[in-house]
Amino acid sequence: MRKILVLGLVILVLLALAMTSRSSIAQVGRTVTIAVDLAHDESDKYLGFIQGNITSVVIDGVTYSINWVNITSGMSITSDLLSGVDILLIGQPTVSLGPDEMESIKTWLFTGNKVLYIAGDSDYGGGPASINAVNSLLEYIGSKLRLEHAAVYTPYPDTRSYIYKGVEYPTNAKAYYRVLAFVEPDPVSLLYTYMLDEGVTKPIIMHGPTCVIWVDETGKYRDPVEEVFPGLIRLVWFRRAYIGDNTPPSPFVYDLLSYGLGGPKGDSSFVGYAAEYFTQINSMVVVAGESLYGDYEPAWSSSYYGVDLDGPKFVTNLIRWWIKVITTPLVTPITTTITTTETKTVTTTTTTTETITTTMTTTTTTTITEKTTETTTITEKVPDYTSTIVVSIIAIIIIAVLATRLRKK
Repeated sequence: MRKILVLGLVILVLLALAMTSRSSIAQVGRTVTIAVDLAHDESDKYLGFIQGNITSVVIDGVTYSINWVNITSGMSITSDLLSGVDILLIGQPTVSLGPDEMESIKTWLFTGNKVLYIAGDSDYGGGPASINAVNSLLEYIGSKLRLEHAAVYTPYPDTRSYIYKGVEYPTNAKAYYRVLAFVEPDPVSLLYTYMLDEGVTKPIIMHGPTCVIWVDETGKYRDPVEEVFPGLIRLVWFRRAYIGDNTPPSPFVYDLLSYGLGGPKGDSSFVGYAAEYFTQINSMVVVAGESLYGDYEPAWSSSYYGVDLDGPKFVTNLIRWWIKVITTPLVTPITTTITTTETKTVTTTTTTTETITTTMTTTTTTTITEKTTETTTITEKVPDYTSTIVVSIIAIIIIAVLATRLRKK
C-alpha cells in the first residue's frame, strides 16, 4: 500500500509540473514587427523613448514581444523590406512616396492582418507637403480617409475648457496652436476600441495639427463629425476648436466663414485620429493630424507647458490595440449605430452612453460587415488541459489496478 501511495504522489507532482509548464507556454504570444519610416524626411524625435519603453505588451494575459525596425534615409519601402512587418508607421512625411513604394505598401496591406499608421501636419509652413504626401498615399491604396488642408486651433487666452472623464482641462497648452486632443474612440466593442482609453485620464498634445476628413465615391469631401461610412472609427477628438487657413488651397470641407474663429461654427469638434477598417482582410489604416513621433512635440509627450498629458499611455494603448486587432481576426458581423447629438450623446447597440458638450444634432450609422454570420469567436492563447486530463485518468486506472492486485496477494 505504501508503494501505491508513493507512486500516486509522484504522478500528481508530474501532473502539477505539466500543468504549470503548459500554462506558462500559453501566456507567450508571437513577436510583432513594427517598421518605422524615417526615409521621407521625418524627424525621429521621441522615437527612441517609444521604442525603448515599448519592447513588449500584454494583451489578455498574453505577452507579445515587439521587434522594431527603422527605415532610414536613403532606403526605399519595398515588398522585400515589408516582408514580415505587421505594423508600418509613417510619421509626418515631407517627401512624397514614390509609385513603387506606394504599390509595395498597398500589396503589403492587402495581404491582411496589417496596420498602416500615417500622420500629417497642418498647412502652416512646410505642412502642405506633408498633407499632399499623406493624401496621395491614402488615395493610391484605396482608403477613403484624407487630411484636411487646414489647421486646427483653439483660442488663447480664452475661457474655453473641456471636461474629460470628469476633470476640466484647457483646450491648449498656452498657445492657440498647441492643441490638446481627447481620446474618445467610437464604441465598437468587437474591434476592441475600449482598449484605447484604458487608464487614460488626461489629454494628449497635437502640436499645430490638421484634422481628418474623408472622401466619397464621387470625390466629394465629407465631414466625419456629421457623416460616417462603413469601416470608419473615430478615435481622438479636438474639442471647442476652430479652423485656420495658412496656405492655398482653401480647406476641402471646413470653410472659414463658418468654422473660422468667430464664425457660427467656430467652437466645434473635429477628428484628430481616425481609422478605416477593411473587414475582409482584417487590416486597418489609421490617419492622424499630427504624429506619434517626429513632430515638433510628438504625442508621446507626458507634459507640455505645465499641462500634464497621457501621451505615453495613449501610444502604448494604440500599439496594444493594433496588435489585438491583427492577431484576432473577426468571424462575425459588426453593426454599430452611433446617434450623435451635439450635447453629445453617443448610444451604441450595447446601450453605452457618453455625454460630450457640443451644439448640433445628427444621426449617423457605422456598419462593418464580415462575410460570415457565426457566433463571435475570439481565439486566445489559453492553457490546454486535454492531455493532462487523459494522463490523470490513466494514472487513476493504474493505481486502481495495483491496489486490486495487492489485495489479492
